[in-house]
Amino acid sequence: MDYDLFQSDDDEDILTAFLQATQKPQTEPTEEIQINEEFDDDECILELLPEFICSGRDTIKTQSDFPQQSFVRNCYALKVPVPRCRLEELSFDFGREQLRVCAVLRYVHGEACKNIQKLSAAVAGQQQLQSKSSLHTASCWYRARQQVTHYYHLLLHEVNELQVESLSPAIVQLRDLINSCLDAATWRILYFAEHSKGNECQAPAYHLYHGALEWRLLDLCLLHKCQEFDTTAQVMYLSQLERTLDDLVLCASFYYRSKHSAELLHTSAFMCRCSKELWLVLQHQQQADTETAFWPLLHRAMQRHKKQLEAASVLAYHEFYAWLRLSLARLGAYDACGMQVLQPIPVAGELLQTSCLLRQFLASQPDEQQRRVYLCLLAPLQLHWGQPDTDVLCQLWECLHRSLNCNFSAQSQLDQLPMIYASGSAYLERYRTLLAKPQLDDLNLSSFTLFVLLLGKTLQQLPALGRGNQAQKLLGRIFSKFSAAKMLALNESGIHHVIELFLCLLLTYGEFSELAPKLREMLLCLALDKLPPARRQLAAKGHMAVLLLHAQRRQPFDDYVSKLLAQLAAVRNDPDVGGIYAATLQPIFELADDFARGEQLLLAPWLTHYIEHSAQAAQERVWQALHLLAQKLKVNMSAGMWDALQQHVLPQLRVQYVNGYSTWLSQLAADFVALDRDKKLLECLLQGAEPVNTAASAQLLLHVLRDAASAAQQPASVLIIQVWIKSLVLLNAQHEAVLALNPFIIQLEEFRALGLDAASLADREPLCAFFGALGRRAQQQDALAHVRMQLSHKLHAYVAHFEQWMSPQSRQERPELGARFYNFLAIVIYNCPTLCYVRSKPSCFFHLAMVRFLLTTQLQAGVAPEGRLPQLLHKIFPVLLQGIGRLPYRTDAYLSRTLEKLVLHWTPHFGFSSNVKLVARPYATLLQSDLDGELAQFVLQHLANQFLAVQRSQAGTHVGLILIILQQLFVGLDDVELDTEAEAQLLTLLRAVHVSLLEHVMFVGELEPSRVQVLNLYAVLVNLSQFQRSEAARDVCSADIRNLAEKHLAHCTYFYFQMLIKLAERAPQLVAPLFGFVREQAHSVELKRGAGEDVGIRKCLQRLQQVLKAS
Repeated sequence: MDYDLFQSDDDEDILTAFLQATQKPQTEPTEEIQINEEFDDDECILELLPEFICSGRDTIKTQSDFPQQSFVRNCYALKVPVPRCRLEELSFDFGREQLRVCAVLRYVHGEACKNIQKLSAAVAGQQQLQSKSSLHTASCWYRARQQVTHYYHLLLHEVNELQVESLSPAIVQLRDLINSCLDAATWRILYFAEHSKGNECQAPAYHLYHGALEWRLLDLCLLHKCQEFDTTAQVMYLSQLERTLDDLVLCASFYYRSKHSAELLHTSAFMCRCSKELWLVLQHQQQADTETAFWPLLHRAMQRHKKQLEAASVLAYHEFYAWLRLSLARLGAYDACGMQVLQPIPVAGELLQTSCLLRQFLASQPDEQQRRVYLCLLAPLQLHWGQPDTDVLCQLWECLHRSLNCNFSAQSQLDQLPMIYASGSAYLERYRTLLAKPQLDDLNLSSFTLFVLLLGKTLQQLPALGRGNQAQKLLGRIFSKFSAAKMLALNESGIHHVIELFLCLLLTYGEFSELAPKLREMLLCLALDKLPPARRQLAAKGHMAVLLLHAQRRQPFDDYVSKLLAQLAAVRNDPDVGGIYAATLQPIFELADDFARGEQLLLAPWLTHYIEHSAQAAQERVWQALHLLAQKLKVNMSAGMWDALQQHVLPQLRVQYVNGYSTWLSQLAADFVALDRDKKLLECLLQGAEPVNTAASAQLLLHVLRDAASAAQQPASVLIIQVWIKSLVLLNAQHEAVLALNPFIIQLEEFRALGLDAASLADREPLCAFFGALGRRAQQQDALAHVRMQLSHKLHAYVAHFEQWMSPQSRQERPELGARFYNFLAIVIYNCPTLCYVRSKPSCFFHLAMVRFLLTTQLQAGVAPEGRLPQLLHKIFPVLLQGIGRLPYRTDAYLSRTLEKLVLHWTPHFGFSSNVKLVARPYATLLQSDLDGELAQFVLQHLANQFLAVQRSQAGTHVGLILIILQQLFVGLDDVELDTEAEAQLLTLLRAVHVSLLEHVMFVGELEPSRVQVLNLYAVLVNLSQFQRSEAARDVCSADIRNLAEKHLAHCTYFYFQMLIKLAERAPQLVAPLFGFVREQAHSVELKRGAGEDVGIRKCLQRLQQVLKAS
């Protein structure tokens, strides 16, 4: 068509009309069109001319009313006469009166056609055909489009029945021109011409696209109006409506091809809100229940579109159809005026043809990913925008039930992840969460899972719609596909799919008590003893999910539990299956209220077997569940449940309490103590076998005390102190359990009677403070015999079974524990000697400490102590000796022998260090701390007598060590600050060892190294400043030499003189005063012999005299 649409002969008529319109009215008007002025004064006349103003790409999240200037807001979607507009708003260069002239109207028509062609040419790349006019500016593209739109508004609002016949050719010409310009190639360019700037956009494609939408809409409104005057207009209206639908479908298909399948779920099928508005207008204009209704028209348009596609793209067609159909169904959220409605009216499934189209889609053999996308597009229609169609679910079930053993993998990375959940509760929580989601749009879910969720949500809706009978038929259709043989033929994927199907049915079906027995019987067809391990565990998870759902719905499950435990027993209480059962205990116990639904049946032999064969982490989960159960029993006691706990749990708890490390054991044991009617369990636990967890007793007592604080029942104070002492020994004073016990200890009457408080425990080691106070209480002058006996009984009660506190294994694994334990022994013996030792009582603390730890049979048999035990005894040795020193060791033969054995058997093991000061420290400490020197003299005398004794001129094995110790004792005397103390210690030392040293020199062989060591020691002694200042020390030495002369000179004359000569060589000042006494003793020996002068004695005296003169 040319640009010159009209002849130039009309220019004169146009000019005349312009002059007539601008001058005063003439009596003979020229030919005019009789414009309808019937509604010029109507108050409802529109103040604007509706048009499309694009706001950018449409999204499914755009939930707002259409703008005020839109067509739909101005009632263009209603089957009522279109509201009139003020023609003063028309964008023509003519006034309203001028537009009545036929020639002017023909001119406007011609300009409209020119503008359409210019826009089409600009879009097609034919701008060179345009003249250099204002159309080159961006605003004139909009003006060109607007003039065409306003021309349609003029025709629509001002043409009456009389003018239809005369204007019909021009309208048809304009329509044909628009149709010819909008072919498929053009729509391929135009379909994405949206822009957020709206009509300010500078692209001609934008204005042609939105103009085409406006023109098609106004043309349909004009045809609809003309139907009243022209019978042929109805056929034209239907033809143009189908063309419009074809073009809209074509644009949507172009948009669909630009998207990946996964994007469709979150993308609107409308490019912009303008095309969305046109769809909405068409949908509301065609609401009659005839073949010309919107949905049948759409279906025929889609069939025409399908014929244009290749056969290979059938699946893509169905996917596109489902996407477009969903977007159109979502338009139900708006009314005919473009306003959102609170409750959209669902579309009937027959109109949406969901069942028919689904059948065609499934017959096309889609892959898993295509099924997922299609179901996600179908679900909103089924659940929200359309009415639920049970035929859809039946078709899906018929398709999917044959593939239960498949994993429905879409070959994506996420599909390779395990689909099986960790426990029954995880299964239940997973599908409850999925069912709670408002939308089914997760493509990570398999098509079977999507079907199951769609089924469940549909079952929730059917009763409210009065279609409960359809739910029954649907369930019957599903159940008919199951049998015992088919259940056993399921692999892991099949069992998983059955579980999710059954759970969704139970979660959504209204009559749980009616459906649950059927489903659990079907699940019980999966007999555990007939399944391999992996399937067995999966079936157990399904059972636990169903069982937990029973508990949540407050339904009895005793019969179900009995059958489950029978199946578990058939597989010999398989620990893997038992672990799945055990994982469900806690959520079931959380839901229990009166324990009347069969919860006690869960506590059976299988639980004991599982605890025995499971790891600590698994055991802790069981303990935690049982703790929760015990807490509920404290509030609401159930005799049946308590009996089950005592029968199946308590024996294993006692074993695990001794052998386990879990902190839950102490908590659970405290729960059992609180529930125990006989109140004997606590004592049995605390005084029984010692737990390997050294903090277990303290933790148990803490829980009991805290429970007792609320129940106003407290354990015996003796038991509390016993655990506190044991905890101080096995742990330390800073351990959290000990610190938590201290407030309870301080409140005890027995503790306060000893004058102890929190400050006294903080100032020093609590063990020393406690036993020191106890010992002082026993030593008070007002303490009568029976009072001391009571204190002794209490002490033995406090430390009862102390020999079981530390096992050899724990001592090896924790050296610091051994150190604390031996320190504890020393502290008790030192502070409370009269209380811990009971004469002739083998079970007293003192005797047990000696026999079991300090003087063991192995030690006395010569077996060397293990590990660091010598160092431990080396540290506490003087404390032990001083503690025994406070007892009547001189009159009590047992104590005397104990002292001797301690010195005899432990001293040889103190030579573990090359540091002589460290080696001699026990005896140096004893010597310094013994004020009267009685105990030190007794101990050192035994030390010297036992180790310096000579047999057949041979020294003992450990004589070198003993001489080193003695030499260090003598040397250390010079370090004593006070002379009086040093002299007293020197005298004690000399009285204890001097005679033994001299006899060792007399009788040991001359070649023995120890003889030289003793002589050197003697040289050190006489050179000590303290010795040289002490007259008493020299007198002790002289007296010992005289005594030895009287004792040995007559029988061991030679040995005595040899010893005296050696002493004279090193200490002549000590021997010289004794020469006269020795000579007299020698004459006395000669007289006793009666043989006259003894040549040997004379030679010895002569040799001694020579040495003394030489010195």
